[in-house]
Amino acid sequence: MSSKTQRTYLAAAILTAAVGFYVYSHWKPGENPFSGIRGRNINSSQFDVPFARFRCAETLRSVQTPELVDAVRRVIEQNGLPADVFVDDTDTFDERKGETQPLNVAVMLHNEFHKLYALENPDNAIETLWDASPEGEWDVDRQKLDGVRATFVRLEPKRQAIRTALKQPHARFYYIFIYPDMSSPWSDAGIIVNTEASRYLSDYALLEEYAIAQALLDGNIGEAIDALAYVFRIAQLASHLANVGTRSDAAVVRLRAFDVMQRVILDPNFNRTHMVRLRRMLVEQHEDWVSEYITWFGDRASAIRLYHQLRLYLPVDVLEDDQFRELQRRGLVNEVEPGIFEPGRFDRGFEKHYEADHAFYLQSMQRILDVSEKPFVERLDVLDQIAGELFRKENTYDDVGIATEPFVANILLKDVSRLMQIFARDESALNRALVLTFRSLGQSNTDRYQNPFTGKPFEVHEADGLLSITIPELPRPLRMPVFTEQ
Repeated sequence: MSSKTQRTYLAAAILTAAVGFYVYSHWKPGENPFSGIRGRNINSSQFDVPFARFRCAETLRSVQTPELVDAVRRVIEQNGLPADVFVDDTDTFDERKGETQPLNVAVMLHNEFHKLYALENPDNAIETLWDASPEGEWDVDRQKLDGVRATFVRLEPKRQAIRTALKQPHARFYYIFIYPDMSSPWSDAGIIVNTEASRYLSDYALLEEYAIAQALLDGNIGEAIDALAYVFRIAQLASHLANVGTRSDAAVVRLRAFDVMQRVILDPNFNRTHMVRLRRMLVEQHEDWVSEYITWFGDRASAIRLYHQLRLYLPVDVLEDDQFRELQRRGLVNEVEPGIFEPGRFDRGFEKHYEADHAFYLQSMQRILDVSEKPFVERLDVLDQIAGELFRKENTYDDVGIATEPFVANILLKDVSRLMQIFARDESALNRALVLTFRSLGQSNTDRYQNPFTGKPFEVHEADGLLSITIPELPRPLRMPVFTEQ
């Protein structure tokens, strides 16, 4: 099989598997985000750990090459195995306890988003709203708004139901939000992703955008800020999921929200009191900002399970006999079933160099984790080094002519730089807005809010009574009026 064909099969698998699992954590810098999880008593010099710690990663117990053994040992020491990181919250669900339970809020969110999305089927309700929404710089078009008013009114109960869920103090985005029928990730359906969910965030934000547009037409700035706050809240909750795909979706929603915010701020009815409220909302976003370390930490755990799935469905003799018998005894596998990972889907190169591939991925991810809390500009050297190593490894062969390219690692790592740029734009948009809101209210000590693309403070310009910041990584400048001291 050619490398191109091989990548096609792997890419299809990763689309359903790599989204993986989710974890919520109120992690703050300097703390171990998973210090409270079970199974910490390990011997770090060998894999002398409980079998349960290797759930959904059992094949790691049989690795042989020193590079992979060392990489796995480090993952174990960091409590980074799938069973360490991802908690099956379906086990804790008790419907009788009512809506105050965090999980029940997650169920409510899932149900409401699913119902909202399902409304597209009869008459394309959501698509009607998207077609009428502004492209580019966000503005209010009364004619377009009037044209879709009936659709918006019909969807209004759904928007209010979602708001009710978001008001819950324990509102969380648990991983069941993303799985069809909210299945457990430990089940056979656990690697199947609900592809509709990637639209839930943006579709809900769109409903709030229409509420903002209507509020601006009515001259009700307070209601517009209320709706904007819900968009920021849902994006922030989604950012807490330790998954790059969901965090990317949340970043896109939040970046669009900053465009909407610009229109609210420049409205003639916007005043100093509104600016104080807006600043408080942005400060809360900043205080609850999730380190990228959490995102990439969870993504690595998802990838570990993916490697495990790939190895399970290679020819049986790749596994140690005693380990395969143990998997059978535990009911985790019965036989190598046909499918995307069917034997024959992978050439001898992947079989022979599987451990080298896995080791390269884990080593690269460790380097990514080591720089993930630094400003984006300070990560570039490491990202360039990894990209260069992947490039050098492409189309390379061992002494008997078998391809040694890290097929899986290449797919998993090739988008890291692009995703980090999305996250950096998200962070820079928030920090830029914070600088301007403080300056707008007469406070100049804003150097703590820096541009992650430069690692330096933003340059603020003032003209015609407006403060502005322009950076090349964001499509439009942000402008805010100057309010006198009170």
